[in-house]
Amino acid sequence: MKIYANQLAAQLNNGLQACYLIVGDEPLQMQEATDAIRQKAQSEGFTEREILHVDKKFKWETLSSSMGTMSLFAEKKIIELYIPTGKPGAAGSKAITEFVAGIPVDICLLIQCEQWSAASDKTKWVKAIENAGSFMRVYMPKPHELGAWLRNRCRKIGLNIEADTITILAMRLEGNLLAADQELEKLKMRFANQVITAKDVASLVADNARFDVFRLTDALLENNLNRVLRMIRALKQDNTPIVIIHWALERQIRTLLFFAYIKEKGQRVSSTDYRKQGVWQNQQSAIQSVLNRLSARKLEQLIVSIAKLDRIIKGQTRGDAWLALEQWMVSFCS
Repeated sequence: MKIYANQLAAQLNNGLQACYLIVGDEPLQMQEATDAIRQKAQSEGFTEREILHVDKKFKWETLSSSMGTMSLFAEKKIIELYIPTGKPGAAGSKAITEFVAGIPVDICLLIQCEQWSAASDKTKWVKAIENAGSFMRVYMPKPHELGAWLRNRCRKIGLNIEADTITILAMRLEGNLLAADQELEKLKMRFANQVITAKDVASLVADNARFDVFRLTDALLENNLNRVLRMIRALKQDNTPIVIIHWALERQIRTLLFFAYIKEKGQRVSSTDYRKQGVWQNQQSAIQSVLNRLSARKLEQLIVSIAKLDRIIKGQTRGDAWLALEQWMVSFCS
C-alpha cells in the first residue's frame, strides 16, 4: 500500500510489513523513516542486518542468495537494498518482484531510493512492493506546509514557541529540514520550558534556507514574485550556475506553452497531456492557474525574452545576466 510519512508510525504500531520501499531526496525524513523501521524490526526479533548497494557491478543473484544465508545467532534478518537511481533495470525488477513474491516470514526487505520519477510508480517491481508491503515517498514540505511541519516538530520535542514566531523560522529554514531539526534542538537546549519569542529566533537562528531550481519554478507557477526574487538572490549567493536556472525556466515555459496551445484550440488539458510532459499531479492546479492568467501569446513573448537571456549568459549580447533574469521574472509575474 502507499502511505505518507505521517502514517508510518501508526502503521508500525500495528506490526511490521514484509517489505518497504522508501523514496525521496529529503534526508531527514528518509533517515527517520528508515530508523523507525529498523527499530521496529529489531523489537520483533530481526537482529541481523544485511546491507546491499546497487551499482554497475552489483549482481542481482546476491539478493536471492541473501534470503538463504542467516547468522547462527539470528532468527530473523532485515535486508536493506540501496538503489540510488531508483532504476534497478530489467534484471533488478525481475529479481525484486520474485524476491517479494516468495519472501519468508523471517526476512524484512527495506529498499531505499534517492532519485524518483512518476513513471517509476507504475513499474512492476514497485507494484509488487505495494501489494506485499508499503511504499512511501518523502517530500520536502512546500512553503505553505512548512509552518505546520515546524509546529508539529516543536510539539514533538516540547518546544514552547510563540505562534507568530513560526513565520520567521519558516523563512530562515525553508528547504533545509536537517538544519531546521538542529536549530529547534538548539533552542530547546537553550530555553528548556521558556516561551521562545520572535526576537529570540531573529537573533539566534541563522538563515539556513536552501533553494534549488525546481523549488524556484514552483514559486514561479504560484506567481509569488517576492519569494521568487528572494530565491534568485539566494541561488546567486550560493554560486548556482545561471545556465542551470535558465534551463529549468526555459523547460517550464515550453511546457506551459504546450498546454496553452491545447487550451487555445478549445480543448481541455487531460491527464494524458500532463503525463506526456512529466507533470506531477500536485503541480497541475498551479499550472492551470498560470494558463488562466497568461495567454499563449504572452508565453511566446516570454520564450523570446528568455532566448535573449541565453545570449547574454553566453556573452553574445551585452548585459547583466542576473539583472535580466530578475526582469524576466517580473514580466512573468506581472
